[in-house]
Amino acid sequence: MNDHISKDFNRDVYCLLGIPVDNLTVESTKKRFRSKTERNEATVWSTINVNWVVQSSRSLEFRKAIINSDIITLDGRPLLWISKLLGYPMTEVVAGSSTTQELHEDKKTKQKLSIFFFGGEEGVGTLAMERINSSPSGLTAVGALNPGFGTVEEMSSDAVIDEINRVQPDILLVALGANKGTAWIEHNRKHLHVGITSHLGATINFLAGTVRRAPKFFRVTGMEWAWRIIQEPKLFTRYATDGFVMLRLVVGRFLLWRQFLSWQKQYIREQPDKRIIQQDLANEIVLSFGRNLQVTKNFPVRQVFISCVRSCKDITLDFQKTEFVDGSFMGLLLLLEKHQHKHGKKLVFINVNSRLDSLFGLFSVHGLLNMKEK
Repeated sequence: MNDHISKDFNRDVYCLLGIPVDNLTVESTKKRFRSKTERNEATVWSTINVNWVVQSSRSLEFRKAIINSDIITLDGRPLLWISKLLGYPMTEVVAGSSTTQELHEDKKTKQKLSIFFFGGEEGVGTLAMERINSSPSGLTAVGALNPGFGTVEEMSSDAVIDEINRVQPDILLVALGANKGTAWIEHNRKHLHVGITSHLGATINFLAGTVRRAPKFFRVTGMEWAWRIIQEPKLFTRYATDGFVMLRLVVGRFLLWRQFLSWQKQYIREQPDKRIIQQDLANEIVLSFGRNLQVTKNFPVRQVFISCVRSCKDITLDFQKTEFVDGSFMGLLLLLEKHQHKHGKKLVFINVNSRLDSLFGLFSVHGLLNMKEK
């Protein structure tokens, strides 16, 4: 447990629209998967696209399920463009479909990964399994199960979990629809004996060959949605709705983004305030921060947060002197809230001034953080 806490806080994460996103490439993600499977380290991987961001803005439970993931990557050019606008270091999209396809096409690898398909349309999982195993591949399909329609609980019977655990796949690909899929993973992750668990709805169709993946031109220009609509016209309504909501989210934050970039340009020239004053009380730890909070290499905030979570106490963060926080610090705050919630402990923010409150609004974290006057 303690090792997991340390690894989680040492992720290179940045807050994007209320979600802590990992700074990874497709290649580094594949290496991380292989490393985790070698160590039998259970991992939940979420790939967020526009639809997931829109749904997370509507459902706090859905957003918390994403935040509980061990790896979160960007699955879509629009989100990569937004991250670049904020000055984040992400350089490429790490989509579930392309990453899985590269693992599949790596025929020379000495470490073949086993994959199990859970969900999808009737027969698609079996078809994907047959196609993968019909020729040399970096993947070996070891099972496919379609649970049909039902509640998360009905899809989580002992028989279902036992069938998956019997083969202990390196990758469990879930395809139940974003909300139900993430809820199913959250409900069962402690009972699953698998390596990487991820909800990758369309990926099962690509691997089965029932839907063609968009050509590279469409993917690099951010127009994959248009190709998907050509392939599956029923997606038009969902994409149109998501696009409108996403546009409203972006436009509504435009002035705040401009202000943030102005503040970031100002404060990045200054040395960040690395001193953190810690008060250890009987049932609570109070952390007081300085004026300029930027997560640099020598900023001790990661180790401080790890130590505080391990103490299993309530944590209060005092921002009385704070004027600026960067996106990486905001991402670490989301991880801190996640671990406090897991331990049944409180995380309280006090003395948040109007500027900092605006930044919390920009990063869409108000609904997750407990702010009080003191």
